[in-house]
Amino acid sequence: MSGSPVTKLVFGHVELRLGERRVLVDGQTVALGSRSFDLLKALVNKRERVVSKEELLDEVWPGLVVEENNLQVQISGLRRVLGAAAIATVPGLGYQFTLPLGPAETAETAEATDKRQPAQQAQQKTLALAGSLSARVLVADDNRVNRLLLCRSLELMGHQVSAAANGRAALEMLRQQPFDLLLLDLAMPELDGFGLLQERAGDAALCEVAVIVTSALGGVAPVARCIELGVEDFLHKPVDPWLLKARVDASLNAKLLRDQQRDALRRLMPAGPSAARCLPDVTVLVAGLHGLAALDLSPDQMQELLSDWCTLMFDAIDGRGGELAQFSGDGLLALFSEPQAAVQAAQEMGDLMRVFNEERLIAELATVNLGCGLARGQVLACSAATSSRAAYACIGAPVAQAQRLAAACSLGTAAGEAVFLMDAATRAGLSAEFEIIAVAQSGAEAAYSLL
Repeated sequence: MSGSPVTKLVFGHVELRLGERRVLVDGQTVALGSRSFDLLKALVNKRERVVSKEELLDEVWPGLVVEENNLQVQISGLRRVLGAAAIATVPGLGYQFTLPLGPAETAETAEATDKRQPAQQAQQKTLALAGSLSARVLVADDNRVNRLLLCRSLELMGHQVSAAANGRAALEMLRQQPFDLLLLDLAMPELDGFGLLQERAGDAALCEVAVIVTSALGGVAPVARCIELGVEDFLHKPVDPWLLKARVDASLNAKLLRDQQRDALRRLMPAGPSAARCLPDVTVLVAGLHGLAALDLSPDQMQELLSDWCTLMFDAIDGRGGELAQFSGDGLLALFSEPQAAVQAAQEMGDLMRVFNEERLIAELATVNLGCGLARGQVLACSAATSSRAAYACIGAPVAQAQRLAAACSLGTAAGEAVFLMDAATRAGLSAEFEIIAVAQSGAEAAYSLL
């Protein structure tokens, strides 16, 4: 048994299936590109030590000349899937996989498991090949034939399916159990589909559940009414299985994106009022995108741009030990205990933005400009909250100075460039390895940048 090859590695909520080149998070298969999987495998195999960036580049991109920023983008993507704590950045050395190892599965134990659970294994294999998201789905339909056929189709897609024969039962199940998606018939006894949607509209928790209506009702009016009530999609009966799968996958992917964005916002907001902190010596980094108003982007394109930008910037801040204090979509404020860490984070932001803009140019998309301002000094950090709203506030001269410097970066910046300026106090805290020039001076205030 001890000499058997390991086919599965478990690290807390993450499961790595080496033979299948598959990763599961919280029991659900997640989509990883070939490079991302190879990078994760390299980090896992060398988890007992810090792996240098050069070693990872050689292993994941053998024989290719690849810039270090591509590695950072891949690391950022893995952290987004596995959790920020899964991969630690060791400044100046490299990266290390940090999740604790659980019990491993050998070839013999895998074979025994296959014999005990053949149906589950086949279902997981089908799910992996289809590339779908495994979700908890509720089917609400009073027609037993329709209900059974829909449930069977969804189970074949790899989803966990429950059923309700009327709207009242479906509403009770939604309030008692967590579901990702509801397939809802409109014409049902006790409480019809429109009544359930109206109840859902007044309940914030129920609004988190995506809804696809399946109905035999004709005309535009029912569809329009469903859209007004927040329905994700509308399918006319009889439901085509291929169309059903496409609409279910699209709805679940949209919900996953919303959940990720909501979780990101929750991480930025305090749980409630907390005691104010006086931070006598911190470096404030303010970063913002310039020129967004001039871009001809649809709302969805703008949302995608900002989401991608946030992912990259958050990674640069986390990698240098910064604390994200404020976030406004196209701007952020982070605190660092050391000025050198703040400047290194700003440098990484610029490097990541350069690669990001190169990819946007390849996709024939407009580039965006990044400006960062850094200032050092005493800051008061506190929360301001009511029963329904909360905000984290940072008050002090360094905050205002960093904001002014970040705004000044927009002046004379070429398309796609990233620029950052620092004050004299930040400059004074840097080691001699940084080559610094004075770029502006006004009275007693001076601004500096790196060569």
